Amino acid sequence: MTPLVRLELVAPSVPEPGDIRLGRAWVDGREGELVYVGREPHLDGPDGRIPIPREAYGIALVEALDTLAGGVWGDDWSSAVADLTGMNRRSTARDRVRKQGLPPNALAAVVRIARRHDAREFAALVRAAARYLDAQRAVGADSLFTDATTALVELRGLRALDPTHR
Repeated sequence: MTPLVRLELVAPSVPEPGDIRLGRAWVDGREGELVYVGREPHLDGPDGRIPIPREAYGIALVEALDTLAGGVWGDDWSSAVADLTGMNRRSTARDRVRKQGLPPNALAAVVRIARRHDAREFAALVRAAARYLDAQRAVGADSLFTDATTALVELRGLRALDPTHR
């Protein structure tokens, strides 16, 4: 019988060294922290670290992403994840994510973006930057944002940099 798994995805605001911690997990009534050891999800609870069965985990992961990432990118969250990570779109499709998961560092970044107070706007900015960098491989990210800020100052005047201006 497939165990019942539920996930609540939450990522630290800044990536931390070591095992990746991404929120809470419930597996057949046991509760603990969701921890990735390498690419493998574990429930870290009172009984120690217990691997979460892949099939049940995959179903719970897609449900959690439908809620969290779907709230930012809509039903097309898997395409957004492909754009952001540079992964093949087939690798981020729901059925593939259900079977294979996502690399934990990519999942953590998606969760971090989706949990922001300005998630939709920030996600659009990051996705646009990812598309730009994919198209302009020779341009570094540092000059991209400097040039974008300069363009905004030019287009809107200095108020573009004034956080109190609406």
